[in-house]
Amino acid sequence: MADENDPNKPEDDIPETRQVGESEPASAEPLPPDEALFVAEPPVEQDADPETERSTEAAPAPEPEAQPVPVIETVTTPPVVPPAPIYAADDIEELTPVEAPEPDAVAPPPIEPPAPIYTADEVVEPPPVDASPEPEPEPEPLIEAIETPPAEPPAPLYAAEAISEPEPEAPPAIEPPPPAPTPPAGALPPNYFRAAGDPDEPEPEDETPPTLLQKLTSKAEQYWGRFRAFAEPRYVKYSGAARAFAGEMWNRIRGIKRPKSVREAAVWGGWIAAGGVAFIIAFFLFITWGLPSTDDLWEARQGQSITFVDINGHVILREGAQNAPPVELETLPPYVAQAFIAIEDRKFYNHLGVDFGGMMRAGAENIRAGRVVQGGSTITQQLAKNLFLTNERSWRRKAQEIMLAFWLESRFSKDEILALYLSRVYFGAGAYGIEAAAERYFDRPARELTLLQSAMIAGLVKAPSRLNPARQDIAAARERASVVLNEMVALGFISAAERDAALQEELVISRRNPAGVLSYYRDWIDPLLNQVIGNERDDFIIETTIDIAAQRAAAEAVELVLAEQGEDRRVSQAAALVLDDNGGVRVMVGGRDYDQSQFNRATQARRQPGSSFKYFIYLAAMENGLTPWSVRDDAPITIRIEGQPDWTPGNYTNEFHGPVTLTSAYANSFNMVAIRIANEVGGDKVIDVARRLGVTSPLANYHSLALGAQEMTMLEMVSAYGAMAADGNRVEAHGVTRIRRASSDETMWSFRPQHRGRVIEERPFRYMNQMMSRVVEGGTGTRARMSGRQIGGKTGTGNDYRDAWFIGYTPGMVGGVWVGNDNFTTTARVTGGSLPADIWARFMPVALRNTPARPLEMPTEEDYDLGVAAPVEEGVAVVGAPVGAVLGGPLEAPPDTEDRSLDFGPEG
Repeated sequence: MADENDPNKPEDDIPETRQVGESEPASAEPLPPDEALFVAEPPVEQDADPETERSTEAAPAPEPEAQPVPVIETVTTPPVVPPAPIYAADDIEELTPVEAPEPDAVAPPPIEPPAPIYTADEVVEPPPVDASPEPEPEPEPLIEAIETPPAEPPAPLYAAEAISEPEPEAPPAIEPPPPAPTPPAGALPPNYFRAAGDPDEPEPEDETPPTLLQKLTSKAEQYWGRFRAFAEPRYVKYSGAARAFAGEMWNRIRGIKRPKSVREAAVWGGWIAAGGVAFIIAFFLFITWGLPSTDDLWEARQGQSITFVDINGHVILREGAQNAPPVELETLPPYVAQAFIAIEDRKFYNHLGVDFGGMMRAGAENIRAGRVVQGGSTITQQLAKNLFLTNERSWRRKAQEIMLAFWLESRFSKDEILALYLSRVYFGAGAYGIEAAAERYFDRPARELTLLQSAMIAGLVKAPSRLNPARQDIAAARERASVVLNEMVALGFISAAERDAALQEELVISRRNPAGVLSYYRDWIDPLLNQVIGNERDDFIIETTIDIAAQRAAAEAVELVLAEQGEDRRVSQAAALVLDDNGGVRVMVGGRDYDQSQFNRATQARRQPGSSFKYFIYLAAMENGLTPWSVRDDAPITIRIEGQPDWTPGNYTNEFHGPVTLTSAYANSFNMVAIRIANEVGGDKVIDVARRLGVTSPLANYHSLALGAQEMTMLEMVSAYGAMAADGNRVEAHGVTRIRRASSDETMWSFRPQHRGRVIEERPFRYMNQMMSRVVEGGTGTRARMSGRQIGGKTGTGNDYRDAWFIGYTPGMVGGVWVGNDNFTTTARVTGGSLPADIWARFMPVALRNTPARPLEMPTEEDYDLGVAAPVEEGVAVVGAPVGAVLGGPLEAPPDTEDRSLDFGPEG
């Protein structure tokens, strides 16, 4: 071996490895050069075990030659193949290689034994080596503390002297330190680096950011891992408990001994019979639990029944299933009943209430189609469902239906069941029963139905909403009627010629609305009914505020006036609304024809109120110190507002009347005076008055506010005027006073005002009565005069005559009328004092027939001397500069018998 300090030492020589903290080994006697190769230095431990030391002292130490100690290379290098064992030259025939024990913490893979290596001096031919000798105990190998991957153990080294002699006892094993953690892949040992281009250098990591799909996949895997960690132990726990319980029960069942005698068998049979009876009883209770009583068949119904009564207690509308008596089959044409049997139950007269073959056939068809395409219920089953059950689809409901069908068959004859069925089945459009369907769709009783009409009604049972000819295309209903007729031919009820003749008939569907004149009102209260009643299966009574006589009178007045003058005055629509002093809606006509247009112009349309908005302007003026006798100048005016262009409005006729009282200006609807007053008191105060009286539409303080150019609904305007009919108290419009159950009279809902209170003080209230009565007595609303009653009101005409209004009141009642066109086209100079006042005067006497006549509350003598002085006019009035003077007392108005209702122009 080369010298340690030899500069020519090969690079592959492996340095001696020692445990960390070891001292240098003691020097041994030098050996001859040819034997030095075979000697290995013994390991030296710092802390030796005491017992080991004593045993060492007791036994004499061997000769200077040391025992062979295997040395394990620990430098981080790829695994090396261990060298072949080396033998001594003295006694090569008895040479037996000694294998070193493997380290405790390392389990290297098995390797094939290498070929032995012999010394060059005496080795002539190596003897064969036994591959399975019993290994002698050897001292534990030394393990380097440096963290390195496990290395293959090297071949043992043998000393030359020890080969021919008995092998001395090995020193006690030294327990190695615990193995160090395995370094991560690719880690480098200390003082080691890779050169550029090293073939072992790992590939650089991909710096590409993950895609959205990868992020989602990663997030899903995280959530799945969390869920699995949460659910798996619980699943294992409960499934194990279930298996244990099932196993215990099975073991107990297997442990039951069979009966050994007739007596035991009889006892067993008794228990089994009792269990069977208990099961049957439990099943019967499960099926029948919750079924309604069948004591009185005529009290049973499907769905809810709603009855509407008016303010006087008269029934005005019924909706839903009704307890109509069964139809008399003898009075109906034979093809009516035959049409239902042909399309709904071909074996009606041959089964006992249930057609099990038909049910299985329908089930097979539904399974084949993957959806419900065919029903298997008989007419008796359908009647049971309509009378007693819901539309729920479940096995329990089906079992209940079968049970009730058997019960019906046992109690009634086939004709009675068919009569009950025809009187209770639903045909769409709110029609229950053949009589209601005949009236609804064809305006005739059931006994006058034709063959095609009967077939069409029978075809509606399958899908009454989808096939409803009143709402849908009649083609679908006619096609279904053709199917019914073909089935009747197949069963021999009619001939093919009769079928062909029926198909040639023209079907004329009635478009009449069952609600009639209440259609717009019924739509308006529908959200309230849905909120209170919903889908409850009960009968309800709705106590409404409607006066049905006044409602009919208003609808007739609208139709008559528009029929007489609508075409000439280019007016196509009108609306009417009446409220009592509590806000109850007595009349609501939302349009001329509900069947042509369901848009409610009384509650949904926003139109320009025109001069009827002056009600808020003059009320604000009365609350701010002005009186009906205050004088303002009806003259041109220019309004200047900083940052805005000057505004100079004008009258339609460009005629001005000079100084006038506010009463005269209001009665004749002078625009210039209204503009002066609005700017005098301030637009914000005018808007505040409107809000206080119940107006919710957007209002802005623009120049045009005084002219009523901002849109509002009729319901808002009439409700605001209602304070004048309610002695200055605010009214809240409502159409229902109470909702109660028909069976128990339980109150489900009742109206309670939210903002009831005085909104107009007494003196301004009297002032407004004074001015508004002059509108009807001698102003623009003279057509609304009513004998025996004192009426106050105001007319209004929108821009370019697109809208015309009249709103009038008397103590206890207020009503309004609007006319115009839905497309906002101009009318033929229609003003509020013409057609609207005419319609109002025609129906209001009917609405007031039960309201006592009372005079309007007028100003007292104390009210005459009040008011504020106005500065002298300086030609042009600017914002905040009042014009005119205040006179000491009221002016005596001359008697005015002239009809001014046709004074055209935007002022009235």
